[in-house]
Amino acid sequence: MCVLHRRDIVIAWRMVPFVPIAFAVLALLAWRYDARARRAYEATLSEAEKLQFRVLRRVHPAKWRAAIALKQAETLATAAQDAVPRPRKIRRQPE
Repeated sequence: MCVLHRRDIVIAWRMVPFVPIAFAVLALLAWRYDARARRAYEATLSEAEKLQFRVLRRVHPAKWRAAIALKQAETLATAAQDAVPRPRKIRRQPE
C-alpha cells in the first residue's frame, strides 16, 4: 500500500478520486478552448453583430456553436483558395 506521509497528514492513494479530477481538468480545458474560439470569432464582427452573437450564445448555445463551426469552416476554405501555389523547383539530375 502506497501512503503519502507529510507531518500530520496521511493520504492513501486509494482515497484520491483520479477520475473526477481528470474529468474536471478536461472540462476546464474545453471551456478555455471554447472561450478562445469565441474571442477569435467576435474579433471579426462589428459591434451590432457582436451583440446579436452574444444574445444567440445565451439563448441558443447549440446554434451558437454551429455558427462558430460554420465560420471556421468558411475561413479555412477561403484561406485554402487564397493561397497562391508556389512554383515547383526544377532539380537538375546529377551527371
